[in-house]
Amino acid sequence: MPLTRLLAEAAVASADRRIEWRDQIAPFGRRAIEGVEPWLADSALAAFAIRVIWKVGERGEPEAAVKALRAARGRQPVHLQGDIDWALRALVPMVRPTAARAGVAGVPTPGSERRPT
Repeated sequence: MPLTRLLAEAAVASADRRIEWRDQIAPFGRRAIEGVEPWLADSALAAFAIRVIWKVGERGEPEAAVKALRAARGRQPVHLQGDIDWALRALVPMVRPTAARAGVAGVPTPGSERRPT
């Protein structure tokens, strides 16, 4: 099924059924990220978009996923920022070590966070 059709179906799906499209959209990689990035500004679709982007990263495009999530993080309500943080924690270890050391899109490398004393 073409990506545009999958995106259209996911957009009109009920909130409890929308997740069924994630694994069908994610194999389109960077094109999938581009397709759902505008949804990050839509309160009804943002959580789904975060999960699609995470899945694209998990499937082999972690740098693109991290970049998209970091760009969206500051524009999201607190509950979605938590979702983005969860996805970033899962993806950052997958980013190439040289890119991670360079702080890909401002994401701290694992272990670099300050721990409470």
